[in-house]
Amino acid sequence: PERADAQRELYRIAARAMGVSTAKDLRDYFRMPVACAKDRIAELVGAGGLTPVTVKGWREAAYLHREARRPRRIAAQALLSPFDNLIWFRERTERMFAVRYRTEIYTPAEKRQHGYYVLPFLEGDALTARVDLKADRKASVLLVQSAHAEPWSSDATPVRLAAELKHMAGWLGLGSVRAQRKGD
Repeated sequence: PERADAQRELYRIAARAMGVSTAKDLRDYFRMPVACAKDRIAELVGAGGLTPVTVKGWREAAYLHREARRPRRIAAQALLSPFDNLIWFRERTERMFAVRYRTEIYTPAEKRQHGYYVLPFLEGDALTARVDLKADRKASVLLVQSAHAEPWSSDATPVRLAAELKHMAGWLGLGSVRAQRKGD
């Protein structure tokens, strides 16, 4: 395809995946160049694929994809990889979930806040906890090295998180989940 057509299609895919997004969000999804963003987004608005909208609390203009659903309730439950599209663009993560999420792999151990390889827990439409996990394949155990609840987590969060950890252990072929005590 021609360059403009390919760019337009990538923006269309990004917009569909996110539902509502800023121009920066759309650009970041496929790491698109800044130079073409304004034109491609304007073309999608002109074709009816995107609608300019205002989102309460967002400083930048936003765009709603024409197929975006507005559910009354979201029943999601998942541990997210640091590379998941939902949280990859940290600026969007902070705007959407009011969570400052960072991987701490390259942070010295004594300066880490949440752990080495932290996975956020998505519960409904919120990130409600973070866990640092390690697979001990020899012992067939998924180790929870640390767990941190967000202030808005509910009484049900630990139960849902435990179920998700058990699911992940099974997916990894591990027999059980064990919370590691500090100092172990």
